[in-house]
Amino acid sequence: MSAAGSLRERGAEFAVLRALGAPRRRLARAVAVEQGVLVVLALLVGALLGTALTRAVVPLIVLTDEATRPVPRVLVQLPLPQAAALLAAVALAPLLVTAALALRRADPARALREGGE
Repeated sequence: MSAAGSLRERGAEFAVLRALGAPRRRLARAVAVEQGVLVVLALLVGALLGTALTRAVVPLIVLTDEATRPVPRVLVQLPLPQAAALLAAVALAPLLVTAALALRRADPARALREGGE
C-alpha cells in the first residue's frame, strides 16, 4: 500500500521525468530501490525484535507438568537458514508489487493533465 500511495502521489513528478526522456526502467529501478530500503529496514527491525522477544518470553512461559520451570533451562535456538528463507520470501512480494506498479504503462501527457503541477 505504501508503494501504491507513493507512486500515486508522485505520479506528476514521474510524468514530467518521462516527458523529459527519463527511461521507464530507470524510474522503476529508483522506486524499487526506495521501497526495497523500506522493506529491508522493516524486516531487520522485525526480525531483531522478534528474536529478542522470543529469547525473553519463551523461557518464561514454558513449564513442566507440575507448573514449574524445567531443569535444565529452556534452550531457544533460531534456525538461521529457515529464518533467512522466510525473510527473503516476505521481502519478495512487496518488491514484486512495487516493480509491477512502477513498470505499468502510463501516458505522461494524461498524468501531467491530471497532476496539476
